Amino acid sequence: MSIVLFGGTDLTLQVAETLVELEMPPAYVVHVGRKFRISYNPKGANNTKFADMAQWAGDRSIEAHEYRNVDATIAALHRLQPRIGIAAGWYHRLPSKLRRIFGCGVLGLHASLLPKYRGGAPLNWALLQDERETGVSLFELTDDVDDGPLYGQRRFPIGPHDYIDDLVERANDAAVALLRKSIGGIVDGSLTPQPQSGTATYCLQRNPDDGIIDWTRPADEIERLVRATSHPYPGARTELAGTRIHIWRARYVQAAPTVLGRPGQIARLTNMSSPCVVTGSGLLAVEEATAEDGTDLLPYIGQSAQQHFTFIHV
Repeated sequence: MSIVLFGGTDLTLQVAETLVELEMPPAYVVHVGRKFRISYNPKGANNTKFADMAQWAGDRSIEAHEYRNVDATIAALHRLQPRIGIAAGWYHRLPSKLRRIFGCGVLGLHASLLPKYRGGAPLNWALLQDERETGVSLFELTDDVDDGPLYGQRRFPIGPHDYIDDLVERANDAAVALLRKSIGGIVDGSLTPQPQSGTATYCLQRNPDDGIIDWTRPADEIERLVRATSHPYPGARTELAGTRIHIWRARYVQAAPTVLGRPGQIARLTNMSSPCVVTGSGLLAVEEATAEDGTDLLPYIGQSAQQHFTFIHV
């Protein structure tokens, strides 16, 4: 059996190791680098969850191919006559002329409960939308966006204080468990995919500028933005006196006293260990913040009471 693994992230690595454990190691790995070109970002997208799959494959004498375009990938795979493809931590579309090489099609792992949150950045959007549950879907790829029939799903909760790295870890674990449960039945034909049911929703890709904070928004909404853009992503961003600041952790202060001020104005309250910021509705306590170079700026923010955070000009 020839399995081709597509991907270049921490999830790809976990899936590869799982296939080895199941004695079904990939025969070929198609990977991307730390930065790669893609249609929605012609300047190049950063692979924030990069794993060196070329090194992993080389250490095991497995052939590998860095993805450049569809035709080059078809040429690289054609002689292999692979049976199954698995896309895990993969960003590019795999059109039918590539998928038809595979005798049993190409499987995809998507971090949502399809048909909800088809498309890009589903975990980030789930946090932004204040969801209390999401999951991972194993499905067959088609020409459209994440609409193929399902082999299975695995659910997990989203806690009120979870950050995006919590969800990434949970999603990776769920994806590996789902693949481990399903791959045998897919290979021997005993597990057949079922059409997706329910109302589809779609989410667009996000970029670093989507993390710019609008201090006129409510504090609970800004907190979700911070949680959804924190590590391993670029973080929520703002400026203070010309200094660009990345806010990594913040908390909506639900039992705060009334503080009158303009959105973005910093307040230091005697009963609060963290500096607070006036928003369009409520206070936001800033708990972790750095400069572009990683320097801790929380003391600087705490000493800047009465000053204002502002929008970044992009």
